[in-house]
Amino acid sequence: MNGTLVSDLGLGPATWLFLSFLGCVTLFFKFSRFWSIRNLDLILLFALVPGMMMIVGNRPAQPFAAYVLLFLGSAAWLVRCLVDLGFSRRPLLEPNLNASGLFCLSVGVLGLLLVETVSLPVEEGAARNPAEPSAREELAGRPPSPTEENVAVKQVLEIAPLPESLKHKPLQVILSRVLAVLAHLGLVSGLWLIGWKHFERSITGLSMAACYLLLPYSRVALVDSGQLIPSALIIYAVFWHTRPTISGLLIGLAAGWIPACLGLIALWAGFYKGKSRLKYLLVSVSVALACALLGSFGPGISQWASALGARSIAEVGLLPRFEPRSDGSFWVGFDSSFRLPVLIGYLALVIVTIFVPARKDLSELISLSAALLVASQFWYLEKGGTLVLLYLPLAIVMMFRPTMNARRLLGASLQRSASRTPVSPPSS
Repeated sequence: MNGTLVSDLGLGPATWLFLSFLGCVTLFFKFSRFWSIRNLDLILLFALVPGMMMIVGNRPAQPFAAYVLLFLGSAAWLVRCLVDLGFSRRPLLEPNLNASGLFCLSVGVLGLLLVETVSLPVEEGAARNPAEPSAREELAGRPPSPTEENVAVKQVLEIAPLPESLKHKPLQVILSRVLAVLAHLGLVSGLWLIGWKHFERSITGLSMAACYLLLPYSRVALVDSGQLIPSALIIYAVFWHTRPTISGLLIGLAAGWIPACLGLIALWAGFYKGKSRLKYLLVSVSVALACALLGSFGPGISQWASALGARSIAEVGLLPRFEPRSDGSFWVGFDSSFRLPVLIGYLALVIVTIFVPARKDLSELISLSAALLVASQFWYLEKGGTLVLLYLPLAIVMMFRPTMNARRLLGASLQRSASRTPVSPPSS
């Protein structure tokens, strides 16, 4: 197959963007409730598209205005996530398509994305994805010659030593694509499981999966395992939130994979109480530290992990006296001291979310987790603002969630009424 499947069908970026917007509006826009929060969320989902489209394909000279637009869109989503804490009641809004239609659409688009994930050339994936590692930027933006293809494979293979029998295969690219495929499958299945298990509506899970598959960001960062892997881990942590050991393992792995998830360790610790909190902290902190130690003392492992999409705290500018390469970032040309207030503000936000609200439910945990991931885009040095898929699935869950505290309030009221009802003595 020459090129990508979507481009072979004649669908360019602008056409795919229009079809994505049309599909989301057709399926989820509530025409009977024009001023509903759902409709506003649909518009916000596309607020980051202008900045992303300006960056994609414009390497190495990426316009500074694109990052400004991305940060404005990220700021809008940060406000939306924090405001969601006040929306305790949600009306039940059905999609404009039944469950069978949503299932058929989701399977079809998922198959299209998975086929393109496997067949997408390395150079085209780098040109499309604005969060691609900087080491591959010189390969983007132009069709490679046979000599350049050999150089690209050589650069990939020289990241870590390989056996002689494997030096003719871009093994790290293959593994990265396998991880991307598994992450897409995990995200789609995780969104459906959350809707079916925790929202008690299978059609809501299908709606979330279809929305994720239709959005243009899923195709822009199609092969970016650096975003997809932690995003899938976080979604399954939400699904297993009643098991602190499992959720701690998943959140620890996500934080060890990309430093933007470090704030989630503290946030989720504030969600649990008593022994559950100790279990969660023990597992999550241990896993994150184990990943950091492997990256520090195992050069071969760290190089392989970096090639597969993982990032260290040094690469994102969290270590003092270490200035990593920041090409293609909002902070290019700025003194590093200007990032310090942003980091302090992010740290303050993390501390506040631990204690406010004091007793968090699942809806508040989802909103605050999405807020921290969005806020991390402002200080993230390498491609900050472009890691949309890192928080997009959580934003979709927040967007489609129903009223979560109805059963809890009903159970509490029944318990109070039962305690006030006098018990009649047994009859003789």
